[in-house]
Amino acid sequence: MLKIDLNSPAFFADPYPLYAKLRSDAPICPLMPGIWLATRYEDANRILRDPRFGKDFLAGVARRYGTDTVKEPAFQTVNRFMLLMNPPEHTRLRTLISKAFGVKQAPELRHLARREANRLVDGFIDQRRTDLIKTFAYPLPVRVICALLDIRLEDSLRFLEDTQALVKVFELSPIGPAEVHAANRAAQAFDDYFRAVCRERRKNPGTDLVSLLLQAEEGEDRLNEDEIIANVALLFLAGHETTANMLGNALLTLFRHPDQLDLLRGNPSLLPQAVTECLRYETSVHIAARVAMQDIAIGAVTIKQGETVYINLGAANRDPAVFSDPDRFLIGRPELPRKPLPFGGGIHYCLGARLARIELETALDILFRKLPKLQLENIDNPCWKPTITIRGLDYLLAHW
Repeated sequence: MLKIDLNSPAFFADPYPLYAKLRSDAPICPLMPGIWLATRYEDANRILRDPRFGKDFLAGVARRYGTDTVKEPAFQTVNRFMLLMNPPEHTRLRTLISKAFGVKQAPELRHLARREANRLVDGFIDQRRTDLIKTFAYPLPVRVICALLDIRLEDSLRFLEDTQALVKVFELSPIGPAEVHAANRAAQAFDDYFRAVCRERRKNPGTDLVSLLLQAEEGEDRLNEDEIIANVALLFLAGHETTANMLGNALLTLFRHPDQLDLLRGNPSLLPQAVTECLRYETSVHIAARVAMQDIAIGAVTIKQGETVYINLGAANRDPAVFSDPDRFLIGRPELPRKPLPFGGGIHYCLGARLARIELETALDILFRKLPKLQLENIDNPCWKPTITIRGLDYLLAHW
């Protein structure tokens, strides 16, 4: 078994040299009995799309924490996420949720993102200096989600804390008792709050996403309240935590490559391409998990039924077998048949990918337009969070 350290400060500062070594020496690497890490693009893409790989979140929890831990409320709540289900239940939930989510069209989503981004920048523009993670990257996605759900903006601050606590249950390395307790508390907070929201929207339905989820139907099938609450919590985790971190990563990446930043500032029409390259080069989601539903050979390794594979999207997106000069950040990178994998793939491809791209494009556009003299501080030695599943910055100081 190859010895690797996924918890060192050096790894968190720059995981890509280790990813390159794994791609070369152990592309399907055993982390512990029954748990593997895949780092090559072709393997990652295949596993994401192969129906013989599915989901069994609680089995992974049991392997890492012990069988008693699966009863903890946080793990039980997360296990009800559509993202962690297999067909036919996943198909049923995705169909119903897509009906509600699809009602919100791109122009409406872009309007919400632009409105909230402008409000946030206007709130700190006169300060001349701020932490863009705290005042912009983190509040923006949660404000957009609150607007989509038509819930009070003042509640967004508590959801910031709750999402950061709950998302830790996805970490590759086991979290401690205090973090499990915080995740349990966050799961209960989501449950209490959105049960009350569902009761209110049944009495007074609107055009918000909760009302649309309550109304969504396929034939005689509808979502029940537990399914709605769990997947609204998923919306906060997947739609907030990942996008907030991705915005910080994109800003840091652009300022670390001033020639590419100048190119973008001189030609804002390149913004969609810039976002795509940021998503490839420094994605915020590094790990997706699948479970083998039968024995499956991947290269020289056989993944046995019931074993878990962690798919390293960060490593796959820098695979030189697919992307030429992958460690170079290049906005004008030629489009290839193989796309980067920031949003996963297959039946579990991120339902909120369109919203995430809209938020990233809108946020960068407004920052660069309203703060033309924006400069980041300490870009050579940024403070990365000590996590692998979600890669992001603790803070990002800036002045103008």
